[in-house]
Amino acid sequence: MLALVFLTSALTCVVLSLLFYWQFLKVEHTDSRNSVFTELLDVITDRFIGESDADSITDAAMRAAVDSLDDIWSYYMSPEEYEDYLESSDNRYTGIGVEVVIDDDTTGMRILGVYSDSGAYKAGIQVGDIVTAVDGNTILGLELHEIRDMLRRPIGDTAVLTILRVDGEYYNLTVEYNVVFTDPVSFEMLDRNIGYLMLKNFDDGAAESFSNAVNDLIKRGAEAIIYDVRSNPGGRVREVTEILDFLLPEGEIFILVDSDGNEQITKSDADFIDLPAVVLVNSHSYSGAEYFAAMLSEYGYASTVGEQTTGKNRMQSTISLSNGGAVNLSTAHYLTKNRVSLFDQGGYTPDHIITLTDDEFVLFIRGELGLGSDPQVLKALSLLD
Repeated sequence: MLALVFLTSALTCVVLSLLFYWQFLKVEHTDSRNSVFTELLDVITDRFIGESDADSITDAAMRAAVDSLDDIWSYYMSPEEYEDYLESSDNRYTGIGVEVVIDDDTTGMRILGVYSDSGAYKAGIQVGDIVTAVDGNTILGLELHEIRDMLRRPIGDTAVLTILRVDGEYYNLTVEYNVVFTDPVSFEMLDRNIGYLMLKNFDDGAAESFSNAVNDLIKRGAEAIIYDVRSNPGGRVREVTEILDFLLPEGEIFILVDSDGNEQITKSDADFIDLPAVVLVNSHSYSGAEYFAAMLSEYGYASTVGEQTTGKNRMQSTISLSNGGAVNLSTAHYLTKNRVSLFDQGGYTPDHIITLTDDEFVLFIRGELGLGSDPQVLKALSLLD
């Protein structure tokens, strides 16, 4: 008995020693990495002949660390970028209320959309206007993130935008900043009692706007609905599952697989919308958008039209950091009801492949491709005859 006690005590000491040594090695290794980085900062500070900024260097190092994971869905956000992310993922942001893209011809900022009740709307900015300067400073040739930095300011402030209008004239318009709600849902009734609903993202508030729109279309007499998630980048899992629960009958609607391979299954209730449907997708339908199409297809709820989607099945967790920034990190992946990985199969393939020409796609992105001239919409309409 005494020998057993001594043996047990000895083993306990060995285990504790090994654990202590392992923790010591981890701390020493971490300290070594930190000391090397600190050493590099000191060398730059002492020896570099140009200007340097420690915060900028640290920011770049953190961005590079996440980039080294070789996962296109994981990325680092600076404090400013994280602030923008939080606002945009809430479908609200402080700004002038426009959708923009860099104009190929002028390198200015082309206005693709103007939100109602926004500062831009009240100032008279129109779709098609090209912003060439902010407060007298040219923005030609700049990247969008550089222009956003120039435009960043608090609620109540103003900016003077120089715009080039389609008539060839330049105008200076003063725009006031306020909180803008960007409703991700737009909808309308088409001929033959067919409803059309475009969902731009699955960010906060999308599910409520979606269900309200569907109910509105039904009240107007919709007997079938076209759901358009083309160029939808995805969004919150919660919003995706609430929409699927709203549309689909009882069953599995989201299968999350954690890093250990364990499934976490979300199910819908028995209530559902019993209407014929078609879903539109394209090669820029990401994540929740392609999952939405795949699930409606697997349930036999809707036909699908468009192009092969992106093939993203990783879920990211946004983790805030002590510097005010954050990392968006892939922490799980998800499968469809039939246990299909959209990543493994290279995206979702719609039932009916209809491709827009380059010119048609540009018009679609600009919101200038009318539904009556949209080949993918026309195909969806023919399926609902």
